[in-house]
Amino acid sequence: MTDRAVIDDFSLAGGDRGCLLLHGFTGSPLEMVPMAEALARDGLTVHVARLAGHGTSPEDLARTSWVDWVNSAREAYRALLRRCRVASVGGLSMGGAIALHLAATEAPAAAIAMATPVRLRPLVHRLARAARPVLPYAPVLMRMGPRSPEVIRYRASYPRIPLGALGDLSQLLDHTRELLPQIRVPVLVAQGRWDWAVPSDSADVITSSVASSVRRLVWLPGSGHLVTLDRDRAMLFDEVRRFLREHLPAA
Repeated sequence: MTDRAVIDDFSLAGGDRGCLLLHGFTGSPLEMVPMAEALARDGLTVHVARLAGHGTSPEDLARTSWVDWVNSAREAYRALLRRCRVASVGGLSMGGAIALHLAATEAPAAAIAMATPVRLRPLVHRLARAARPVLPYAPVLMRMGPRSPEVIRYRASYPRIPLGALGDLSQLLDHTRELLPQIRVPVLVAQGRWDWAVPSDSADVITSSVASSVRRLVWLPGSGHLVTLDRDRAMLFDEVRRFLREHLPAA
């Protein structure tokens, strides 16, 4: 995407059961489109939120904090709950961390965390902290992820990362990790076996730390980080649909 492009949130109308979907750090609502369409086919009302500072320009992201990201998701969740009798929340990567944050503070019917880190990789954290005083933005030199024609149109992330925002991302992950024992709603954790971005123990830490009586961990054998677009996406969507059928009760 260009720095001036705007990729906004969107909704797919369905019944009285809802699901809020949250994209990842520097990403946009586009990366959640295929999953939103799959859930809508099950009759859910689906809203894909645009988190504060995202879907516009790196400069906008630099002017926000992790509290802004969480608050924009919280507002979207409460708006969805006004439209639906019951609602769940799910997210990819940073969006998954925010989904877990909302699971602890808003108690949705269920929560889904996909490719969700519990901390930044130490090397990323050290490099960002060292470079921030002299290099406010870092270019994305290599774009990893699925490249098949049917999904590449959904990949739209910033070409530059404001390094200050990485500090906020680290704070968000630290705060969410502290909240995990407060989560009592059903939780589904999905993780790609080939994820280059997320520390390898993240899925196990989330699954073992939440207080939920229902906690399910699904490994996606052929996927990297962008699991909503990667080769196991059909398997992921089936798992999520099954999970929500069980934990979003019909009227």
